[in-house]
Formats: sequence, structure tokens, C-alpha cells
Amino acid sequence: MHFYGMSDIGLVRSVNQDSFCATFNINNDFMAIVCDGIGGGKAGDVASSLAVESMRASFLKNPSLNNDEDVQRWLHETINEVNDAIFTQSTSNRSQHGMGTTMVGILITSLNSYVFNIGDSRAYAMYDDLICLTEDHNLLSDLLRSGEVSRETAHNHPQRHVLTNALGIWDNVRVDIARINNDYSQLLICSDGLHGYVKEGVIHEILLMNEGIKVRTRKLIDSALAEGGLDNITVILIDQREGDLNG
Repeated sequence: MHFYGMSDIGLVRSVNQDSFCATFNINNDFMAIVCDGIGGGKAGDVASSLAVESMRASFLKNPSLNNDEDVQRWLHETINEVNDAIFTQSTSNRSQHGMGTTMVGILITSLNSYVFNIGDSRAYAMYDDLICLTEDHNLLSDLLRSGEVSRETAHNHPQRHVLTNALGIWDNVRVDIARINNDYSQLLICSDGLHGYVKEGVIHEILLMNEGIKVRTRKLIDSALAEGGLDNITVILIDQREGDLNG
């Protein structure tokens, strides 16, 4: 398996509030996470960094992840601890009040692969086609489900970035966790700086390119910059096909 991650501040923002990590532990489990901080000048970058580093530290303590129940338990316990840490810090520090972050992650054990999500960062899998694995926790998704907004107009909806769930904003958090089929060729996790501006068809075309993993990751970033680079852009690409895909 090959993986590569990259983050870009974009062309408009003065601070990169995205954070990410991708790592193995000594059990040879693999975890990749992208967090997109929220709060503007109120330390969204602090929240995303705290979330990533806390998850990474817990993962490197090598939790026992032998079945679905172990994975569910560890993710719920760890993410709730992260939520408490961000919420406590934001309520005790006036300059950080209201900070929070999204989180999307992939966890691959010796037996299964899992996706977990809070907010509107996304995970995709390449099977026969490109499939979005996560559901956005935002007002636009609620409006789409209720039929108040059509998919044709959703891309430019003024409230598409209004979150209904995030880490650190409230004293409790909802996390979606799902086991996914292992027969994917590639996995992609990203902040909305990519999927919010680049059409899925373009993402699909880039993933199908006969290029190394670093080149495809760079092309995903560049595609968001070409759309104006209006937000921070973070991408982790995971490829489990055989061969040298690191170029």
C-alpha cells in the first residue's frame, strides 16, 4: 500500500487551518486523518492540530483493533476525549472561544477497512467507480434530504458550509463510523477545499491518471487552486494497487 498527503493554504486565506496525518502503528494498522479547523480568527488551526495530534498519539499506543467492536469502541472513546479537550480549551481561553474542527479518517486493520467522519470533510473510494463514503454534516445535506434544495443548485447554495456537527463546538459530538468493502483500489480523504470546488468527475479523472501517487495528489490540489483556491486544501491519497506508484 502506498499513501501520500499534501496541504495547501490556497490563494485567499492567510492561515492554513487544515491538519492531517497518515501513519502505521507497530501492529501494522494504518490510520489517515484530515481535519479542517473552524472558527476563523478563533484558532481553528489550533483545534485541527489538537485533534490530529491527539488521535495520532492514541493510535501509536497500539490499541487492540481485532474486530468491529474494538474499532467502534476505540474510535468513540478517543474522539469523545478529543472533543472534550477542544471544548474545554475553547471555553477556558477567550481568544479560542468557539473553535472547532471537522474530522474525516480511514482506519485499516489486518482484517477490515473503516471510515469515520464528523462535519463536511469527505472520504471517497475507487471501486468500479468513484464512491463518496461519507455524509456531510451540514445544513445543505439536511435541505437536500428534505427536498428543499435540488442537487442541481446545491453546489452554489449560500449555506453549503454551515455545519450541523463538529468537534469541540458542543460538549458532545456525533461520529459516523462504517466498515467498507476492502476491494477498493484507492481511497481519498480531503477537506472541503477540494470537494467543495472541484467536481467529482474531475476528481475521478485525476485518480484514473497513469501517474504516480504524488503526481495525482498534486493534481488534485492544483485543480482546487485552478477553481480559485478559495479555501485551504488538504488531500490524502491511499493506493493499494501493486507496482511503483510513488512517483
